[in-house]
Amino acid sequence: MSKENHFSATKMIIDTSKVLIFTIYLVLILGSSYILYKSYNNYTNMADEVKYNEIMTKLSSFENSDKMLIINDIKSRKNEQTTIMITSMVVLLLALFMMSRRKYIFEYIKLENQNLKRLLEDLEKYPNQDKALQFKNMLKNKNTAETYELMYEIIEELQDNREFADQANKTKSLFLANMSHEIRTPLNGIVGFTKFLTSTELNEEQHDFVKIIRKSSEDLLSIINDILDISKIENGHIELEEIFFNPMEEFENVIESYAANASKKDIDFSLWIDPVFSSLLLRSDPGKIKQVLINLISNAVKFTEKKGTIDVIIERTQVNEDNISVKFMVKDTGVGISKDQESKVFEAFTQADSTTSRKYGGTGLGLTISAGLVNSLGGALKVDSILGEGSAFHFTLNIPTKQIERNNNLKAMKMAIYAPMDVQSKDSDHYLEDYLLSFKHLSMMRFNTIEECMNAPFSMFDALYIHYDTINKSELEKIVAHHGGHSNIILVTKLNKRHLLQDIAADFNQVIYEPITFSKVEKSVSYLAEHHKEKKLVENVQKIEKKIKDKSSLKLFSDIYALVVEDNPINQKMIQHTLKNIGIMTECADNGKIGLEMFMKNHKNYDVVFMDIQMPIMNGIEATKAILAYEQSKALDHTPIIAVTANALKGDREHFLSEGLDEYVSKPIDLEKFIKVLKMFFKESEGSKAIPAISTTDILLYKETAMEAKIISAILHKLDYSVDVVENIDELKKVMDVNSYKCILLDRVHSEVEHSNLTQHIKAKQIPSLLFVDGQTVVVPSDSENFTFISDKVTDYQSIKAKVDHMISLSKAS
Repeated sequence: MSKENHFSATKMIIDTSKVLIFTIYLVLILGSSYILYKSYNNYTNMADEVKYNEIMTKLSSFENSDKMLIINDIKSRKNEQTTIMITSMVVLLLALFMMSRRKYIFEYIKLENQNLKRLLEDLEKYPNQDKALQFKNMLKNKNTAETYELMYEIIEELQDNREFADQANKTKSLFLANMSHEIRTPLNGIVGFTKFLTSTELNEEQHDFVKIIRKSSEDLLSIINDILDISKIENGHIELEEIFFNPMEEFENVIESYAANASKKDIDFSLWIDPVFSSLLLRSDPGKIKQVLINLISNAVKFTEKKGTIDVIIERTQVNEDNISVKFMVKDTGVGISKDQESKVFEAFTQADSTTSRKYGGTGLGLTISAGLVNSLGGALKVDSILGEGSAFHFTLNIPTKQIERNNNLKAMKMAIYAPMDVQSKDSDHYLEDYLLSFKHLSMMRFNTIEECMNAPFSMFDALYIHYDTINKSELEKIVAHHGGHSNIILVTKLNKRHLLQDIAADFNQVIYEPITFSKVEKSVSYLAEHHKEKKLVENVQKIEKKIKDKSSLKLFSDIYALVVEDNPINQKMIQHTLKNIGIMTECADNGKIGLEMFMKNHKNYDVVFMDIQMPIMNGIEATKAILAYEQSKALDHTPIIAVTANALKGDREHFLSEGLDEYVSKPIDLEKFIKVLKMFFKESEGSKAIPAISTTDILLYKETAMEAKIISAILHKLDYSVDVVENIDELKKVMDVNSYKCILLDRVHSEVEHSNLTQHIKAKQIPSLLFVDGQTVVVPSDSENFTFISDKVTDYQSIKAKVDHMISLSKAS
């Protein structure tokens, strides 16, 4: 009999059995009910008192012996009817009970049939087909005892096979581990010496070959390391360390390392780590947890297509007496996994399907290793997925904790986020808002439209966060032009947008690259708090600027006309305003081509050209070469061309000069820089062109913060002093040794040893000096002896001109 015929026959038998069992139940119920009814009637008749008296009267006429026989017979019949009635009642109750349980009985029979069906299917795969056929025949012939005996033999044989397979698997793992060690030793040599080879002189083709060798050997080494991990997990050799660690530092750093790869595919890569972890240390094995996260995030980046999303979430789910439950989740919008494949993805050397391996590569070991590591840490790695929509891998660990103190003593500030409603909501924006709200004394508001943002009073917020993906260029320029001078503007963007920000980065107080992390937000807030603290200083300086502002003092140059070639309208305005303050008139061109046309048309009107480098249509270097060619063809006097660019790396100046530009000014745009470079070509208050003379610098300035340095240098320039600014003490000493200055203005160094050395250095140079101090600085007697003046850095700016003039006069006298 075939397997299909056997199943259909069995189904027919079950259906027939159902009908037969139901009929038996019905007969039992009806029969027992009838017998119970009749027995009850007989019993009640016999128990009737009137009838009993009548019988007893009739019995009185009989002899005593006959009378006893009749009475005993009556009692016997009565007992018989009672027994029948009780038995019928029990049968009835049992039949009713069995009737009520018939559903479960039928289900049990059905389940047994399904088990039999699965057993027969498994027997089709059983290697010993003789026993399989024998087993089927026994089932057919209903030889129960022999069937059970044969089943026992089959189970024993399967058990032996399993033990043999387990032993073979352990042998395989041991072999793989030993071989991996043996292979890794020479491979480490290949990787190491390939690195050395890259540092030697190679031509371009050789360099490409070495790069391929290095990448391939590193990939192979990674696979071998995975095999070693699998071997350790299978043999139970995973060693865990339990140490206290900072979860923010450990998890943020490892997750941040995948930002560049995600950015290359334009993936929205967001991260949420519960801010509660900023005040906790966790006790576990950070290396193993990070290895799991690395595997999961690496897979998410690999299997998520361009413009997809990856969301990493680490959050507290439960708090116990001595530990907390921490849930780790990596969600993506990648290829997803079908339901029938979900249970298989954690098996070694397995991927969802063969096409996955061909398209994306990989050994399929990552998830197996991750599942083993999570299991060793006391958790279970799980997956929720929809094929074609994405996956969410997650696990929860119970981890002991220790409280640490968190620095949260920030000034009260008002924060705002521009999150337009007509743009798809981003997880990173929500996380940014939640991170900000985790700080005490910070209030939050959201602007949902450009109108709301533009109409907001300047006093409504201290800082505005804008995501580059949620705003167009014109709206961004409007917000910066409107709010930039009154509030801090922080731009959030992806790493792959970095090149687009080259010319506009100077317009923002900060740029934060995704993924947004708690530490990045904390750093941003700390900077803003420091900036907020200096607001009083800025206001004081602005008052002083108003007092010293004089048209004649600002007109450092006269009768000079400049052509400004710049594609960014905000930068155009800033350059125009800066040059206007020192007496230079300007015209603007929106790109290199327009600038060239304006120069060729009105070259006699322009005394100097300020040229942006990165521009559409025609860039700054192309425009410069075209202007130089035009001057040469017309035999014109050369007009100085000054690069204005965000490029400020070592070698950029030399590169621009080699391309034909005369000098360069680095962004951000600063008055001091423009004055310094213009003095190379023009005398102050004169219109004559191209005079190769630079006056001796009056003042060398060192301030602890870049902001203070910028403010003081701007004041000194407006007071008609030339200033060189240095960023640290070492630079101060070097510059002092090379150049000659009339006086030095500097903040007191916190280190007493450094301060003493610097003091002696200045004293040896015999340069008049002014020391800035604040209310917390301890002034020692030697300071008064070694410095010409000591001034309070907040309140003494009013008298700075008199003190500088006095020091310069001392310098001239000496």
